[in-house]
Amino acid sequence: MPLLALLLLAVPIIPAGGAGPVGRAEATSAPGTAQAAAAAQPPAGTVSRTGSFLTDTAGRVVLPRGVTVPAGTVPTAADMARWIDYGFTGSRLEVPMTAGGRFPPNGERPPAGDPEQGGLEQAGAVVRDLTDHGLFVVIGIVPGSAGYTPSTSDLAAGLRRLAGRFGAVGGLIGFEVPASTAAEDLAATLRSSDPNHTLWVAQAAPFDPAARVAANGAAGYITGWADGSRARVGALADAGDVFNLGWFYDEPVTGRPGTGIGAGQVRAAATPPAEVVRPYPAAVAGVPESYGSDASGVFRLTYRTSSAMRGAFPAGTATAIVVPGWSYSSGYQVRVTGGQVTSAPGAGVLCVVASAGAAEVSVEVAPATGAAPVAPARAGAVNCSSGAAHLAQAGQGPQAADDAAAGEAAAGGGGRAGAATGGGDDADSPLLLLVLPLLGAALTAAVLGPLFLRLRRR
Repeated sequence: MPLLALLLLAVPIIPAGGAGPVGRAEATSAPGTAQAAAAAQPPAGTVSRTGSFLTDTAGRVVLPRGVTVPAGTVPTAADMARWIDYGFTGSRLEVPMTAGGRFPPNGERPPAGDPEQGGLEQAGAVVRDLTDHGLFVVIGIVPGSAGYTPSTSDLAAGLRRLAGRFGAVGGLIGFEVPASTAAEDLAATLRSSDPNHTLWVAQAAPFDPAARVAANGAAGYITGWADGSRARVGALADAGDVFNLGWFYDEPVTGRPGTGIGAGQVRAAATPPAEVVRPYPAAVAGVPESYGSDASGVFRLTYRTSSAMRGAFPAGTATAIVVPGWSYSSGYQVRVTGGQVTSAPGAGVLCVVASAGAAEVSVEVAPATGAAPVAPARAGAVNCSSGAAHLAQAGQGPQAADDAAAGEAAAGGGGRAGAATGGGDDADSPLLLLVLPLLGAALTAAVLGPLFLRLRRR
């Protein structure tokens, strides 16, 4: 088990909700209607938590990577196409909140004259655009004015408004709040309003006190990149590989003002640093043991074929590995032990299916001269089967087949199985998340120092 997971298992954070298969993220119903719909049928594409992992409908481990969209930024179609070309599969959208848990619009008349909800309608348009491009989305609450620190009551009111607007929206990883001593109460607030989406709580990264993560129980993702230098970004991206963590990258700021959801800045459309554009498993049909690239550009992934949800995968459920053309300009070759490649030569998303009876699969992707050029990637695991054909052939009914087919649309979402098997997660005490930043520099250095020494020597 990854070292970060071992640390986080000792300090569980927040219960998670269930989920469903992926689909278009659009909902305009009233809060009560959205909540009732979400309770009856989890929204398509919701990613949930199973133990120390984010999981999709098929039970695959999801490792989102992408860009933080800061408050005030409305990404263009060109931005999203560029992110997908980099191999990114998600976005973290910051939404500014003011006193009382309100989300005022930015410089526009609020829809239907609602001064508290107008900002969420603007954010909803951005969410819809991102998910329509196949990107998962985390919606993060940030202070809407200088010097404002959201109170617990403000955060609770804000979460209720988020649940009312986005409870029936698909393609979400969940809602993120700033660090809070009342995380357990906030988790209960969200569950009562939206049982299907996960609450993530910001905190200092246990492996780098200058960095930030958002966590839920034993799972989490990286959100803050310390000083933003290429060396530190590379080290934190390496940490994501080692600890099985997704992450959201802060692109350099251009200084050009943004519009639409706050008062922020847009990001530069520069050639990406190699530190963040790298091959990685977007969705693993099993439990990842290790993955990463060496100095020669060879990527290796090893995973157990057992499900994080403790169930069996349908035959044909594929592991999806993003293989950016930036990393393999002359093409790549693949060697698999314990499975078969099912994607076309040079696919931007490499699909691997475990052989019958295999307990472990190893994949090696190496640069190759004269190989098929790498095709542009589409977001997530949309090129890889999640077992829908097998479900239909097994006679489990059209609904089961439709659910699985929808689940592959953007690397899947945390399904009902996650809600059913994750009952133990609900017993986690979110108050214990406060212990993790207090582990101390000495313990952190003793435990993680050798790891970063090894990463620096790669």
